[in-house]
Amino acid sequence: MKSLRISEKIISFIKEQKRDYRVCTSCGGAILLPTAIKRPKPNDIKIPVGDNFLYVSATQARYIDEVDDSMLMTYMY
Repeated sequence: MKSLRISEKIISFIKEQKRDYRVCTSCGGAILLPTAIKRPKPNDIKIPVGDNFLYVSATQARYIDEVDDSMLMTYMY
């Protein structure tokens, strides 16, 4: 299985928000959304982050090397 890097900003963000997130596909590319908005699928890669999880869609996992803050929606800043 491919190894994905997770930036420190994303790790801190997930820990601060205290909820699970998923990297999924949008019309603009990979995007990070709470699982309350975009539920994980059975074939997602599940990565523990503190007490929560980061799910990465199997589709996106083929194309990305790192989960970073460029995947956050701008309204979250």
